[in-house]
Amino acid sequence: MIEPVILGSGAAAQALRQALAMYPQDVAPPRRVARGEPLPDADPERGLAVIAHPHALHTPRLLEASDRGYRWAVCEKPAAVDLGQVRSLEGLPVRTWICHGYRLLWGPQELRRAWDDGRFGRVISVEGRYWQAGAVRGPARPGWKDDPALGGQFDVLLDLGTHWADLMVYLTGRAPDATAVRRWYVNAASAHRDTHVHLSTSHGDVATFGSISKAVHGAGNLLELHVLGERTTASWTFSDPDVIVWGEGRERRVQVRVEGEPPARLAPFHGLGWTEGYGRLIGDVVAHVRHARPVRAPTLEEHLVVLRALLGAADAETVDAGVRPS
Repeated sequence: MIEPVILGSGAAAQALRQALAMYPQDVAPPRRVARGEPLPDADPERGLAVIAHPHALHTPRLLEASDRGYRWAVCEKPAAVDLGQVRSLEGLPVRTWICHGYRLLWGPQELRRAWDDGRFGRVISVEGRYWQAGAVRGPARPGWKDDPALGGQFDVLLDLGTHWADLMVYLTGRAPDATAVRRWYVNAASAHRDTHVHLSTSHGDVATFGSISKAVHGAGNLLELHVLGERTTASWTFSDPDVIVWGEGRERRVQVRVEGEPPARLAPFHGLGWTEGYGRLIGDVVAHVRHARPVRAPTLEEHLVVLRALLGAADAETVDAGVRPS
């Protein structure tokens, strides 16, 4: 059986623990390793490092996993918080998958199938938003994201923006040729924590735009995608994940998911929300480690492409007066 070690105790670590528990025939009960506690040595054929520490600690833990003999790892995003950390992960011998579960849900996968089948014709743009209300919920106690040594120098850009950028890479099938960001800091808990981001990328002839935010009053976990093509337009939202709305001319129709695949992909309209993405990802990893099956889960190599694009764009950003806090 796979012998996982979970590093972390927050919401992401709990979601990953629940996802591992979906596969009791293949995965032993995980051992928890606290922040500051060393990783145990791994059985190379069984050990799985599951990393869900504060963001800036992901890279050191991945490097430690390599030193301890781990062949496999699952890591929360972002795996790195600056370009120096990105460079240190290049060529990492540990096969690592990143927790971008959104691309594994039915909606984005169905959009990608339609794209590959040519149903859109020429795609003009992918646009949408990823909105939360984290920065406008009122005063909160200082946490690890307020310490750059633990959370890095960004908030929304790498916390939510990496999810969006991963979806764009997945849908278009190619890395961004150019990336531009503009950040706001309204209601920021700490001066370095951006709360609202406009993120634009180009992938060949396809342009993308996302409004990425924790500064939207009244938002829960609002993620929506709109693919604009010359033949048809398709819209999908995470809040209604088993439905795609297609538009053609002045008409529209609704496509509803009909298949299920337990345990991680339940029957239509009985999904697990964002936990389902973790379940799909862990299921892919388990199938690969135990049975050598192909993996659709995003890899560290793909993730580093996204991080280079976002961090490079942040370095080149020109911030308008009044946007960044004093």
